[in-house]
Amino acid sequence: MESLSTAERIGILGDVHGDLDHVLRVSGAMSTRDIRILLVLGDFGFIWPGANWDNVVAKLSKRLLARGQSLFFVDGNHEDFSRLYRFPIGPDGLRWIRPNIAHIPRGYRTRLASGRTLAALGGANSVDVEYRREGSSWWPQESITEADLDAVGDEPADLLVGHDAPLNLPGLDRRLAQTADEWSSAGREYAAAGRRMFHRGFLQLRPALYLGGHYHHHIDETVVYGAGDDRFESRVVLLDKNGDPTIISQGILNVTTFNLDLFCLANRT
Repeated sequence: MESLSTAERIGILGDVHGDLDHVLRVSGAMSTRDIRILLVLGDFGFIWPGANWDNVVAKLSKRLLARGQSLFFVDGNHEDFSRLYRFPIGPDGLRWIRPNIAHIPRGYRTRLASGRTLAALGGANSVDVEYRREGSSWWPQESITEADLDAVGDEPADLLVGHDAPLNLPGLDRRLAQTADEWSSAGREYAAAGRRMFHRGFLQLRPALYLGGHYHHHIDETVVYGAGDDRFESRVVLLDKNGDPTIISQGILNVTTFNLDLFCLANRT
């Protein structure tokens, strides 16, 4: 079966929040285009408190297997980390939940079929943290740590996959300013602190392309960071979430050209 490091094209999904119907619909759309590898950019959300989560994951695995597909995901801020971390990291650096479903830990690196490099830095801080309860709807492990930044290192990567977003992204910054009144000042500062931590990792890696989610809004901007010898240009693409089939929450990445075919489910299924 194809893997993340051998696939010539990868199907990418924004936040799915444990929505089985959505993932299966995207899986079907990808299967008709011969996409065998799916990558969720955080907030996988299937591993969550509740008696039936294990059965739902088993059902997802079975349905993907019938299409010859495997699914990989970086963690977001809506994961039950206490359960997720019970699955060990294997010799390949991945945390296998099922034979065809794997979590990509922070700091993971691999080489793609094209020879280009991929690094992962999941995690983000929940802006609504004050409305959540530790151990049932919120886990402190959502936050990117100094250890995570050490794990990802400072060797440049061609492609970075994660959940949060770098700083100085004009379209996202305007969006956040427009919605600021929806959240408390403490929640906004907690979320901003998480974004600053992600930005540090982003600058360490200097990716040509970054793929993320988290903000439930589609962003596609090419931005210049740094100056002088530290100057680099990065295309930053954030995908929307599950739910509305008219929004851009999925796409197909060509790992050689880094071309992205982004699409709405309403237009492709």
